[in-house]
Amino acid sequence: MPESFVSVYVLGAIIAAIIIAMSVVFLIKAARRAKAIGMDKKIVTETIKNSALFSIIPSIPIVIGIGIMMQFLGLAIPWIRLSVIGALQYEILAMDQAGVTAATDNTAIATACVVMTISIITGPLFNAIFYKKYQNKLLELQEKNERKMNAITGALLGGMLAGIMSAIIMGGFFGINSPVTDASGITTYGEITLITLAASVILMGLCGVVLLVFKQKWIESYALPISILGSLAIAFAFIPVFA
Repeated sequence: MPESFVSVYVLGAIIAAIIIAMSVVFLIKAARRAKAIGMDKKIVTETIKNSALFSIIPSIPIVIGIGIMMQFLGLAIPWIRLSVIGALQYEILAMDQAGVTAATDNTAIATACVVMTISIITGPLFNAIFYKKYQNKLLELQEKNERKMNAITGALLGGMLAGIMSAIIMGGFFGINSPVTDASGITTYGEITLITLAASVILMGLCGVVLLVFKQKWIESYALPISILGSLAIAFAFIPVFA
């Protein structure tokens, strides 16, 4: 096994160990604080159990993301990226911009890693330098004009969704009856793209109905994995129809 290959796995193990250590430290501090304020031990134990359980399901999209990225970057790099600060949508976009495919050489993979790291580090830097002032301005605006604040945040979210949705929808429409096979050998069907999008929207909408109409708060933690896994299952079911 090449030395550089081993080094990446060692780096991933160190990062994972740091994250686990942080979690354990916070758990111990929380348990001590609960004991100091006289909280019932049963409540503390039940809270820890529930937290552990509800951490598993929201992690499913992360595991799916690692599986998707593995064919392009191997196991170690997606493991490092998605276990700390990365998000699947961002990572795939960064890989695409760096020209990474399943048949990519080490130089392109290194370039993708640099693109991912440098680009995403702007978030923590912004939070460290400007977030407090930014948060105070938002609170001030919300107190003075809550309606305007809601309009601004809604417009920002709407703009992001419009950009993402338009790219997916147009890509799907232009891909109807025109399957595209990339350099890695993966074939994309426009029909499957549109079916997957529709399925994910419907599933997420149904989760919203369960949350808002039936007041089932627990669905919040399960909505994303349900929509991802459900739409993937539907996409796989339709692949033989168009392949």
